Amino acid sequence: MKRRGFIFTLDALLALILVTIMVAGVVRVTTTAPNVYITKIQENNKYIAQSLLETLRTVPLSNLVPPTQISKWIEDRTIDLTYVNPQMSPLDIVATYWALNSAEYKQKAERIMKYLLDNLARGYKYQLIINNYTSPYLTFDNSYENASNVGSATVMISGYVKNQTPRGYVAKAYLTKLVTAQEKLIGIQRVLAGGYYCFQLAPTGYNEYPLTVLSLYLEYQTVPGDENTVQSGRFQLSGNYSGGSVEVNDDLSGWSVEYSLNRRGYVEKISLTNGAETIIIYTSYTSGYNPELYEVRAIVYEDANGNQAVVYLNEGIYVEVSWIQIGRWWYISSSRAYTTVPNIDSAVYRVPVYGCYRWMDNSLDVTFKFELPLDASDITGLLNYATRAGESVNFELNGEPVTSADISTLLKGGENVFSAYFYNPQWYEIGFGSGSWISLRYKTSTPLVEDPGLVKLYNIISEGTGIYYLNSLFVPGTVTGISMKLTVEGVHEIRVYYSNGTALNLIYENTTLDGSKTTVTIDNSTLVGNLTNYVPLSELSRRNFNLIIMLDAYYNSSYSRPVRYAGQDYNYQWNNQRILYGYPDSYINITYIPKVTTTRFMIPIEQTYSLNGENPAYWWSGWRWYLAGYRTMYFNYYLPDKAIPWYVDVWTAIHFSGYPEGTTTLYEGPNANTRVFEFPLDYYLIRLAYTRLNENIMVPSETNTFKLESSSENYVFRVDDSKAIVHYFLNGYAPYGNVFPYYSKNGACGYVLTYYYNLSGIIDSDTVFIGNCKPTETPLAISASELEPTKYALDDAIFRLFVQLGAREDYNALPGTKENPIRVKLEGLAAKSIGIRNVPTTIEPIQITLRIWRD
Repeated sequence: MKRRGFIFTLDALLALILVTIMVAGVVRVTTTAPNVYITKIQENNKYIAQSLLETLRTVPLSNLVPPTQISKWIEDRTIDLTYVNPQMSPLDIVATYWALNSAEYKQKAERIMKYLLDNLARGYKYQLIINNYTSPYLTFDNSYENASNVGSATVMISGYVKNQTPRGYVAKAYLTKLVTAQEKLIGIQRVLAGGYYCFQLAPTGYNEYPLTVLSLYLEYQTVPGDENTVQSGRFQLSGNYSGGSVEVNDDLSGWSVEYSLNRRGYVEKISLTNGAETIIIYTSYTSGYNPELYEVRAIVYEDANGNQAVVYLNEGIYVEVSWIQIGRWWYISSSRAYTTVPNIDSAVYRVPVYGCYRWMDNSLDVTFKFELPLDASDITGLLNYATRAGESVNFELNGEPVTSADISTLLKGGENVFSAYFYNPQWYEIGFGSGSWISLRYKTSTPLVEDPGLVKLYNIISEGTGIYYLNSLFVPGTVTGISMKLTVEGVHEIRVYYSNGTALNLIYENTTLDGSKTTVTIDNSTLVGNLTNYVPLSELSRRNFNLIIMLDAYYNSSYSRPVRYAGQDYNYQWNNQRILYGYPDSYINITYIPKVTTTRFMIPIEQTYSLNGENPAYWWSGWRWYLAGYRTMYFNYYLPDKAIPWYVDVWTAIHFSGYPEGTTTLYEGPNANTRVFEFPLDYYLIRLAYTRLNENIMVPSETNTFKLESSSENYVFRVDDSKAIVHYFLNGYAPYGNVFPYYSKNGACGYVLTYYYNLSGIIDSDTVFIGNCKPTETPLAISASELEPTKYALDDAIFRLFVQLGAREDYNALPGTKENPIRVKLEGLAAKSIGIRNVPTTIEPIQITLRIWRD
């Protein structure tokens, strides 16, 4: 075997070609700081962190450091040529030094990495974490704890010393391709609108304000032979009142004219209008026969919004009316008005108070998209929903009507579009109630992991009222920032509330919109600055929290229905259609430091569960008792031995009467023996999600129980409408293990291995090749039950990998057997082994994480 000083665990040659291109990009990116939103900065920083780690993993140290520095390090034995050399990449040097398990050699590695980061990450702050260890050498400073633009990347490597004659073998194994059964639970956020809107307004009265008239002028002349059309004229009015000012300067040409006569045949009122504005002239006959002269006693000007300026005169404005006789009857042939010096008696400005003359049923359209892997197969889906108050609803999925709860035949790999149309309201609200969700299951070789921090908002259309949009949010980590982008049309007001469970607290308000299509961006400093008046960010990191977006709606707890909708409950004139444009035009972005750092070998696994109920509550309907729900809701779930817990997510359906008081308590872990949360009864509890907050919950190799209890008979859970999903990861990588005298059974180059797997509750078998065979060599056919993991390096690597893939660590019922199946179907496995003489004390994989940020 050819001697080498280190082991590459990845294809360095291909990476070197890619990274040579990346390095130039990294240098350019790190010298300028584009002024973009936090989301974009984070994406760039994450890309830079990944590129830097890839450079440090694949490019030789001698290509990154000047020769003089290399010579200095060799001289002071920072580079110890006994174990490493300058042609190794920096991370391979780190891994080798770390494997020696010596504080002295770890310090040498730190000095090398500090030099490289100070130069390669110039302009950025950084922190390098090696197996959860860092130091002042590896940390620029700790300001990342308060930074909202931290980019992070992680790699896993192994380092070993290899000398002459092998004394034994160590082997590692990892997945190259798989098929897994992935499950997805799409909880549908609560979207509501008013049930009715005012279709036709009518003034029910006016609010009056004294008006100070600064100037008043009226003159017009009708068209000869056409007493009902103004040939030319002008009306001017200028004045002030306590609420503002009045400025009118209208050209009256073309306005229409109508006359009203009293019982004596004299003109008492003349109305001029252009269809939007109206001038009403009240007259009093003074003298003359033909023409007749009238004195104007009052002028009422009404604008397009129904606001009126009423001016009472003593004298100064006059109207002449001419008549013509046709047969026995006299008709008005023309009129004209003129102004001398107006003598104003008094004036008022009147703002109408509108009531609704005619109501119309509202409708609500909600549309959102979700992704499935392009290679998804055996797709099944179930829709569960609740309406607000029994209104009608039509669903469509990918343009086809949904006619049953089973939506399997309508689903497809790639983008799916789901829409709900609510109509025929039965109460004052329509839309989704709690307990609405879509449950999916499918097989894929490219499992998706969506970022919980990016909340893709729905496309929502309300025909005539404001919109209420409750978003129950959760990220499995430490929240560092929240921002929001909303693109709306037909909207006058935007408000955002934080729910503490019993009331809503206003954290953002914008009442300056004019109804045109516009985009409003609410930055982190605004949202979080106001949010932390009610709750610390640390509390938001423990479980899900609710932000409610209201468009032309507001919350007032003094009403029996505290959510008030424009078009229905106030501002009846705002009875127009409203649109919230969905993602990418609208979204919520939550930045956070994840609790679980993923690598390319980690496989997302999800399992959905139905809920069970205890402690039933019966309510009186007025003529009979009925089952309202259960005060206790629970389910059990098992985590494999080597599962990496991520989070539990339960979309809850609740039912309460009045506004009950009491507490909700969550118990978790084996036998539900740990109290996790206790909080007041939450009237907005459509979801409960949490990550592994301590070692007593979400315990691997154990059956855990989620149990949620209400202390009130008047607050219960609808278990049939609730659904849970448990997220965890399996690691498709087993690092080098113990040293064995033999590589494999019978000296085989590899195995054609028969194993058992369990994807969806059905145990099946398959075969897979693992080993290192040349074209002229034949692998040994073997079953998982024939493996001897205590004797052969390859068998040991397979055993450890299968335990990582969900089987129990059991030397009697070996992993991969029918009694102990793994959780994925293998499409490709790789195994590598080395013969070694001086085996380092530590032969564990080394995980390296790089964080970078800017202030």
